[in-house]
Amino acid sequence: MSLLPGKIFFDGQDITKVNMLPYRQKMQIVFQDPYASLDPRMTVGDIIGEAIDIHRLAASKKDRQDQIISVLSTVGLNSEHANRYPHEFSGGQRQRVGIARALAVNPQFIVCDEPVSALDVSIQAQVVNMFEKLQEEMGLTYLFIAHDLSIVKHISNRIGVMYLGKMVELADSYELTFHSVHPYTKSLISAIPIADPETSRKSKRIVLEGDVPSPVNPPSGCRFRTRCPYADELCAAQEPEWKEVSTGHYAACHHLDKVN
Repeated sequence: MSLLPGKIFFDGQDITKVNMLPYRQKMQIVFQDPYASLDPRMTVGDIIGEAIDIHRLAASKKDRQDQIISVLSTVGLNSEHANRYPHEFSGGQRQRVGIARALAVNPQFIVCDEPVSALDVSIQAQVVNMFEKLQEEMGLTYLFIAHDLSIVKHISNRIGVMYLGKMVELADSYELTFHSVHPYTKSLISAIPIADPETSRKSKRIVLEGDVPSPVNPPSGCRFRTRCPYADELCAAQEPEWKEVSTGHYAACHHLDKVN
């Protein structure tokens, strides 16, 4: 199977084949695993200070230290934590260090790659709330990647649902949660736990049959067809067109009329 190269646009510019160093200050990433993404041989101060050094953001050693302490304070840690090593922290604290490292260069855009999936549920809520607070205070834009739609709908303004590397639906958070049109999206939303027992009993869980195909050798036509209850010969023969079903709401499915 041949993979066609894509393009990456940032602020309207194609940055696929340019020197990325200037853009690394504008966009950062928070990794999924707070245990593996921090160098155990470096102190927290040096982990955060490394980005400041690379982009030459500090005028002096004192300015560097002040910036480190300031960004630690932003994520709920204090100056004493700068001299400690990652193994001395809990999972939630390590993820805060990872977030502080991303914030150290004052970025415009942060990719959050499943940033709470490795944390306990109680800690997840704290970190998600912190993400929201930072976004409001610093005017950040997030690309928040996650499998848990309950978290995604809480933090996102706009949600895109992917299956085997293909986007199947895209809409505003409320629109996608309550008026989804793609069968895969509907299945994901039906799996979100509902706190109210009475409402939960009335809700219908949509269980998909079969196993997820290999992304290396995906099915022909619609990639979701092997698990879709509406699939037919057309789905096997032709990839569905990406189309706007309502204002700002897009989906790719041959049988949207049957699904809804």
